Amino acid sequence: MRPSRVILYALAVMHIERNHKVGQAEAIRRINQLLDDLVQREFPQGITVQNFTRNWSANVARFSFKAEKSFFGVTIAGVVRVDDELITLDLDLPGLVTTFVSEDEIRQVINQQLVDLFPG
Repeated sequence: MRPSRVILYALAVMHIERNHKVGQAEAIRRINQLLDDLVQREFPQGITVQNFTRNWSANVARFSFKAEKSFFGVTIAGVVRVDDELITLDLDLPGLVTTFVSEDEIRQVINQQLVDLFPG
């Protein structure tokens, strides 16, 4: 019998900041809308979002979801902090994700979403 191979992928932590001028309450509302839209969005190549969770404690939201394609899925988790003039996102990306989509591409997409939400 051949031994099975185990491949481990490191977790990448992405840190993104975006200034805003809409106040904390409005920024939280917009971030909530963005997260709600994420769950309902149609992604290319048959990728779906499942098991979405979001929990706010004051101005900090912890969220996670599973991105799935057929029998394969990875859990992505993050923390969003909304201050009076700054949005801070820390995102845990499983290494397997970054083998298919570069961190730079993911960062660009997220930054564009934040620019659209908080123009500047």
